[in-house]
Amino acid sequence: MNVLLDTCALLALGEGKLPRRSSKSLSTAPNAIVPAVVVWEIAIKVKTGKLRLPDAPMPWVQALGARYSLDLERNAPDVAILCAAADLPLLHRDPFDRVLVATSLSQNLTILTSDRVILTYPGVKVVW
Repeated sequence: MNVLLDTCALLALGEGKLPRRSSKSLSTAPNAIVPAVVVWEIAIKVKTGKLRLPDAPMPWVQALGARYSLDLERNAPDVAILCAAADLPLLHRDPFDRVLVATSLSQNLTILTSDRVILTYPGVKVVW
């Protein structure tokens, strides 16, 4: 099963606090993807003072990517994903999470997340 890490999963991974089930899914996944919107959300949180990292966002993400073989290249949402995110039922108001849901559905990815609202979307697979 291929996985997609959401913001909370990437932050938990960086802190060494990823739950056991998610860690196992990550370690056995042929592909583990960090979408660009996750990195963007982290960068915004750092810039606004809502999050502190031991390094600037990009080097921090790149170091995690190298350490855990995360796919940081195939991660930019295309127009079809963005339109699909806009078309989803309004279960989740967070546009970042809506893009993650649309991405996971279009690419058959399991989302590593603690966000229970994401789990309510039909067809979405979640591990935490």
